[in-house]
Amino acid sequence: MINPKLGAAALSLETSGLLSISLMTEGSDWALLIFLLQHAGASALLALFVWRFLPGKYRHPRLRVLALLFNFSFFIPVLGLLGMLAAVFLSAYWRRTMVAQPFARLILPEFVLSLREPDARFSLGCIKSRLAQSAIATPQRLQALLTLQGMPARVSNPMLQDMLGDASDDIRLVAYGLLDSREKKINAQIHLELVKLKTAKGSNIRLIGLRYLAELYWEQVYTELVQGDLRAHALRQSLSYTNDALLLAPLDTGLWFLKGRILLEMKIHDDAYQIFGMAIAHGFPESRVLPYIVEIAFNRRDYRTVRDLLSRISILQVTPRVKGAIHFWVGKPENSGDSCANESGV
Repeated sequence: MINPKLGAAALSLETSGLLSISLMTEGSDWALLIFLLQHAGASALLALFVWRFLPGKYRHPRLRVLALLFNFSFFIPVLGLLGMLAAVFLSAYWRRTMVAQPFARLILPEFVLSLREPDARFSLGCIKSRLAQSAIATPQRLQALLTLQGMPARVSNPMLQDMLGDASDDIRLVAYGLLDSREKKINAQIHLELVKLKTAKGSNIRLIGLRYLAELYWEQVYTELVQGDLRAHALRQSLSYTNDALLLAPLDTGLWFLKGRILLEMKIHDDAYQIFGMAIAHGFPESRVLPYIVEIAFNRRDYRTVRDLLSRISILQVTPRVKGAIHFWVGKPENSGDSCANESGV
């Protein structure tokens, strides 16, 4: 093999050089020159020998590593060579007494039953029942209340609002804390977007900021996080930012749909009906708009239109909530769709 040969050749040259220098007489420059040449050759062979024993990640850049090894051996005669040879043999043949342990001991996380598990204790109806019955022990009611953290805000916020008037101080404080943290989170996002909007350059960046602000204010209303005057203020702000965004993107169907829902929440039914029509005209799916048009027709007491539109909706996939309305107005639908469809908020 080439590796032992390189090492042996380096050691032989170094020994020969030492013999040459030992025979050197006073003023013999030739003997010194011969020693330096032999020592340089030995250092070069040793550098190649040691380089082959280095781990792959330490071999590059090759020329610089070889130069470092050569200099170490050349400028430290004898000791440099012996030290490098000793390091090679120790690293190659000395058995490791310590075994690497890449894994540490981990503490198993506490198992928390998912809300999607088929366990009646954590169903929405059971949670409502526990929270409504003050005779149940407070720790059990707190457990049910904390379960609401994993539910959509649209579902859990109204229940938390109801708990603000509970007789138990613990229940009231926990409910208030959950609602307050959600409200602060959205308000912080609104503040951040307002700061970004002031320094926004370009219509695209400004459009993104306006749309996000409109959605954040709408989320406060949609999740029933705000009530009374705060709710009215959030609706006005959401409508204002939606109008500003539509000036930059008049063909954005999502913005038209959002504006229609805001106007519907503000009880401006005629304008909401026109805006929903604009959303459909610009390409928004009619199936997602029809339930809101049905609501507008019902508020107008146009029950014939309600029945006709619900008949059209009955052939689509609808939520259980809409399915119940269809069954009431037009009878059992021919194709009720998937009963596990996600609620669209209608």
